[in-house]
Amino acid sequence: MAEERKVYRNPERVARTMPGPAAPTPPPKTQRPQRGRKPRRKRSRRQRSRLVLALCLLCLLVVVGVCIVLTRCSSGPTGPEQANFGTTAAAWQKNELGYYFNSSGQAMPAAVLKGIDVSKFQGEVDWEKAKAAGIDFAIIRCGYGGEWDGQEANWAQDDDQWRRNADECTRLGIPFGVYLYSYATTVEEARSEADHVARLLGLVAPPQEGLEDYTASPYQLSYPVYYDLEDKSISGIFPEEMAAITQAFFDRLVELGYTGEQGIYASLNWVRARFSDPAFDPWRENLWIARFSDSLGYTGTYDMWQCTYSAPGTDYGVQSETVDVDFVMRPFAFTGITEGLGKAADPVLVNDTYQVELHLDAKDARATLTTNQASEEEGGQKVYWETSDKNVATVDKNGTVRARTDSGECTITATLADGTESISCLVRIGDITVPVFATGQLAGQRSNDEASLADVAALKGAAADSILLDAGGSLHGTLSASLTGGMDMLSSFSAAGYDLQAFGAADLAYGIERLRSDANMASGPSLAANLRDAEGSAIFYRSTSWNRNRITNGMNYVVERAGYKIGFFSLADTVSVTEKIGLVNEETPIANDLAQTASEQVAALQAEGVDAILCIATPGVDVSALQDTLAQLGVTAVIDGGATENQTGSVPVLAAGQGLNAVGRLNLVFTQGGNCRVELTDAVSAETLKANRDIWNRYGSGDTGDASSEAAADAANPEKDTAADSADPSTPTEGSQDAQQEGADAYFAAAEALAELDADDSSILNTPLFTYAQNPDADKTISYANYLATLYEEIAENDREHWPEGWAEAEVTGVAGGVTELEYGDITRQALIDSLPTTARLVLVSTTAEAAQALIDGGTVTRTYQASLTGYEPEGENVLLVGDTQTLTALGEGNYTILRDYGDLFWDVRMNINDNTNNFTENFVLPEAPSYGVGRNP
Repeated sequence: MAEERKVYRNPERVARTMPGPAAPTPPPKTQRPQRGRKPRRKRSRRQRSRLVLALCLLCLLVVVGVCIVLTRCSSGPTGPEQANFGTTAAAWQKNELGYYFNSSGQAMPAAVLKGIDVSKFQGEVDWEKAKAAGIDFAIIRCGYGGEWDGQEANWAQDDDQWRRNADECTRLGIPFGVYLYSYATTVEEARSEADHVARLLGLVAPPQEGLEDYTASPYQLSYPVYYDLEDKSISGIFPEEMAAITQAFFDRLVELGYTGEQGIYASLNWVRARFSDPAFDPWRENLWIARFSDSLGYTGTYDMWQCTYSAPGTDYGVQSETVDVDFVMRPFAFTGITEGLGKAADPVLVNDTYQVELHLDAKDARATLTTNQASEEEGGQKVYWETSDKNVATVDKNGTVRARTDSGECTITATLADGTESISCLVRIGDITVPVFATGQLAGQRSNDEASLADVAALKGAAADSILLDAGGSLHGTLSASLTGGMDMLSSFSAAGYDLQAFGAADLAYGIERLRSDANMASGPSLAANLRDAEGSAIFYRSTSWNRNRITNGMNYVVERAGYKIGFFSLADTVSVTEKIGLVNEETPIANDLAQTASEQVAALQAEGVDAILCIATPGVDVSALQDTLAQLGVTAVIDGGATENQTGSVPVLAAGQGLNAVGRLNLVFTQGGNCRVELTDAVSAETLKANRDIWNRYGSGDTGDASSEAAADAANPEKDTAADSADPSTPTEGSQDAQQEGADAYFAAAEALAELDADDSSILNTPLFTYAQNPDADKTISYANYLATLYEEIAENDREHWPEGWAEAEVTGVAGGVTELEYGDITRQALIDSLPTTARLVLVSTTAEAAQALIDGGTVTRTYQASLTGYEPEGENVLLVGDTQTLTALGEGNYTILRDYGDLFWDVRMNINDNTNNFTENFVLPEAPSYGVGRNP
């Protein structure tokens, strides 16, 4: 996660030394009377010349002596050497000096040993050829899943090449370790997987006949047993659960006699998103990380890097076209701090650390950075230290950093004497500001005439440590949103690098199941703390995002910035959800009490040790009624997704409900004394967002002097995830060009991703969705509009038990307006959308009989076929109609009340046709019409 950094905190301000009382002034000394002096004897001119000559010689000797001393002092190196990596080798190969090189021709000084990992998919490996190719070790898959219980034939999950691979490596003296591909979601399954590995290593005999026995010659491993955690089936497991399962696996393996090392294999994305839990600490020293790139980009503790899956198989004696290559890594790294002045906090070790930070309280505070480089006396290299700004902080030869100001930032760099490796630490002095940007009520828009979400992405990119979120009301309201059931907006959030998003009543337009599915497309977690499904579970409980790498409980989430933990939870309007929302073909959602939910979520976040808590109130929530309660609970600030103006009071309220017309911003200012204050700032207007493009375009075109013009990927790209390391142009100690370059990079990356979404929408719009055909069994059919009116009534009738009190026995009339009859043949999404009122919602309304009569008699709407055979005769003064929101506006403002909301009209119709055609695999036909009355002739 880009928000995770290794931070060394020194939060208490250094005690100042106060001047003591002035020392007493000694009495003036008595001047002794001067005695008369005898006149000096005049010296001869020759004597004076000799004296001058002697003085000159003395000065010359002094100068020569000083020069000698300076020469001796400067005879040794004053800084690191220029790195000499020798001749560039081919990709992942070693050169004459022993350095490995990546596929871009860059040296990898941290790589010390090279190996391959294999399974049955590499076929029969020629291990002699592999050894000759220069591999130092091998990691062999022994199997996958649990041990066979003898119940199902041919179920054994040993790797077909395990025995041969292990025997050959043993014969040739190739050091090797093993891995097991895990499917375990419970402790019991993990223990079964351990049983499986123990048998394959020869530690235990087979529990069933039909399994191979290895006990005659148990294998001796030189590398760990790695537990391979990557399968989709385990993506819904929380980190603490995964750690417990891993512990159960290794505990069982030890019970069965294993005494070797234990390790975990996972992708870099999983490590970033899931392994921050301290429960994974036992395996960090043997962490094997997969990232197929020229660099790993990880500064946490690990042991091995799987760098590529595409090395030529023939080079290493495997039968497959390609093979994985791995390196044992020993990078130069920071290990902690010592000798801090003031409060020397223990290092906060975070897995995904792009940047190591040291926080100092104020001027004269100090701390010593330590590295993993051995001392020169112990055979290590000398480390050279350098600061980027001596006016902010200095560093001595021992790595001791001293603050020279009360506020500022600089970079401390440590470089090995041979110049091969260099590491940096960001030093921050004084208060830390974390900007929070918030959008809300986007209503399905990812762009308008003034701004787009790419502009919003640039805000985050140009502001260091910033957080970007959406406060709800954003999934419905445009053609593209309806077209994809809201998925496009979640994908857009991902493209713009949103850290999280909250959802309220209006966002249930496509149903809970669709919303859960869409959440997987986001780059950050989705929250709806008080929304529950029919079983009482939070609707996003165990929801995953960022390609299934992140998982959330759906109620609260902690974002880490600059070493501080900021907790978030969200609230949806209880009345709107409980009384108005009706989900088609799903159980009606439950909305828990707001105050009770807030109390539970604040307590949960406080238990996680957060430094600030932000409540996201989605559109419809009455924040004014909750302010005092939230303040008493300890909420730091509220982000109101439905408000257009900031509010102060018992708790600050940030307005985030202006769509793309403005982006809300607040600053969380963390003081070194441990406090946090909130600064509500003016919203960033669409005009400002648009004007900023001139800056981004300059950087994108390369017209920036020394600044790079290459656009880097944003946090939406799981392979990069760099947005958290952006710069803030408002921070005096940061380079303005760096900040603007970060903003430009984020803008262009998001713009490109959004353009791809637009292209995808265009491509699927004209793709056939289903076939509309004549009904072969009917002389006449009802019209398409009759079908829609019937569908509307069915949806409302199925929801009758949730109708408001007093309407339970009332009749409802379906009215379909704005309908274009479909033509027989292939129906594209565009054609289906065009046949309906665009972006409308299906609603049940109460209205006056007079208004309903006028609407129906006006000839702009169609009722069900049966109802259309007779005139409309309302009963009573008020009646119920069900139809789309666009058509029902004709009832007149103030003449109707929305009682129930059934979501997006297009989506309701689309899913009904989907159900009637067996997932669009059969023709869509309209039912037969009676002999008399209006009907469509085939």
